[in-house]
Amino acid sequence: MRPRLPALAAAALLLGGCTPTCEQVCDHLVTCKGAMPAGSTSAECEEACVAQRDLYDRWTDTSLQDGFDAQLSCLDAATCEEIAAGECYDAHVWSFGER
Repeated sequence: MRPRLPALAAAALLLGGCTPTCEQVCDHLVTCKGAMPAGSTSAECEEACVAQRDLYDRWTDTSLQDGFDAQLSCLDAATCEEIAAGECYDAHVWSFGER
């Protein structure tokens, strides 16, 4: 299982031009069985996602900001099956439940 995060993120950026919102990504994730811990809501996911984005924005490590944006783009563009297979998983920035 080799993550395709860079390829999917690049494709998403070329197609959409900007990073999807936490709301968009979380709405997609809650429709994917097993993508988030059981009982998680889109609102809880979005709150955690926004908090993580805000934290990375305060730090000077742009690699974390870029990695998080790439992950959001990948998750938004990926199918539930791709997400379940770990296509968008990046251990450095993953915050959407246990892997």
